[in-house]
Amino acid sequence: MPNPLRILVVDDSALSRELLRRTLELDPRIKVVGEAKTGEESLELVRSLSPDLVTMDLQMPGMGGLRAIEAIMREHPTPIVVISERSSAGAIDLNYEALSRGALDLVPKSAVFGKGGADVRRFAERLRRLAEAGQFDDAPAPAPRPPTIPLSSEPPVLLGVGASTGGPRALSTFFGELPLDFPIPIVVVQHMAEDFFESFVRFLSEATRRRVVIGAPGQLLVPGTVCLAPPRQELFVRENLTVKLLSPPPGQLISPSVDSLFFSMATALKDRGMGVLLTGMGDDGAQGLLRMRRMGARTAVQDRLTCAVFGMPRAALEAGATDVAMSVPQLAAWASAQARSAPPPHSGPTKRRRVLVVDDELTALEATRTALIAAGYDATGLDNPMLVPSTLRRTPADLVLLESELQTVSAKVVVEAMRQNGLGHVPVILCSSLAGEALRARAVECGVLAFVSKADPDRLAIIRNLIGGSSA
Repeated sequence: MPNPLRILVVDDSALSRELLRRTLELDPRIKVVGEAKTGEESLELVRSLSPDLVTMDLQMPGMGGLRAIEAIMREHPTPIVVISERSSAGAIDLNYEALSRGALDLVPKSAVFGKGGADVRRFAERLRRLAEAGQFDDAPAPAPRPPTIPLSSEPPVLLGVGASTGGPRALSTFFGELPLDFPIPIVVVQHMAEDFFESFVRFLSEATRRRVVIGAPGQLLVPGTVCLAPPRQELFVRENLTVKLLSPPPGQLISPSVDSLFFSMATALKDRGMGVLLTGMGDDGAQGLLRMRRMGARTAVQDRLTCAVFGMPRAALEAGATDVAMSVPQLAAWASAQARSAPPPHSGPTKRRRVLVVDDELTALEATRTALIAAGYDATGLDNPMLVPSTLRRTPADLVLLESELQTVSAKVVVEAMRQNGLGHVPVILCSSLAGEALRARAVECGVLAFVSKADPDRLAIIRNLIGGSSA
């Protein structure tokens, strides 16, 4: 029998340390070799014991978990798994700051304590696999296979990205390197404990300076917005670049699944998709990426050297799903080059996008309309919101840009009137005098998925990203 994996438990609560020790040692392949109640103690024990993996609490006296992670990764790099409370508004920075400083994964305490035997065994197995992922792998990375099908000459209309363990940090780097004017929509599947998902959305938005939304049924995918697959839902993409969500099949362990996204892109978009598979355990995404590649789509994976865990990219390479393996910054440059010539996803080859700007404040209406015309759009203004349905029936538009704080009628009434008149297929973007959570809440109230604040100094650039290019 191979030597057991040696784990150091760090938590200032003696009860938590004892419970975690008992949980881990239910697996005979795991041995807890030490316990620490402060960050300082954890650093000393890592130096003296050289454990295979560290479980880390963040809320501790003295050095604390964040500084301990940073010190360990600087002096004695070791896989670190943070076992934390569910993120709240005040705890967002703690959990995701831990990832940015080198922690490998986040595990909610609800997945550890108070669970039955099967859950405990799954948790112990997860840590064992994470510890093994952190050990040096002598096996050479599989060489990318020559492509069996020529790449499409058609430019891609959608980028799909899949990630698991180590993904938040990789995604933050990827989007940080990707140009803000990236011309096609982006969909992301990140394996993530539901306890941390909402804070992950905020983390990714703040870290990348992009608009990040959770996918919803029927949502239109637009440039300038990153759409995340929601927890416990399988996200599929339709040919018209709208979202379809389904519950996972019974017994499926991972949901959302990267394979679900990639298979749907292969089916709906054929050779007009682009897929990127980042760090993660297991093989989710490999077969879906292979299907995309067989359709002629562009595919790539993160290379072994920069992966936190090379499992998913390795599986894709071994399957022959790609001939491109690069670092995250290189992947961003590659994706940008592939998408550079892409046309707007919802316009014909020569048609200018037609936008109806609705605002009952005339100065703001004219400023927005003039800016859109200067950017190459066919923009029409309407200062009477009650006339939106009749105006659209008379002169169809590709999109409605709607002020949410109208003086004469609520924006929700306008959106509902569009739906009642058979115009629910026309996308609506709120361009609002509100900002922050107030604007997000108004968008939810109106049933609108895209929004921008007039107070944002980059609002016109954001609007152009949301709408897409004005012509081919």
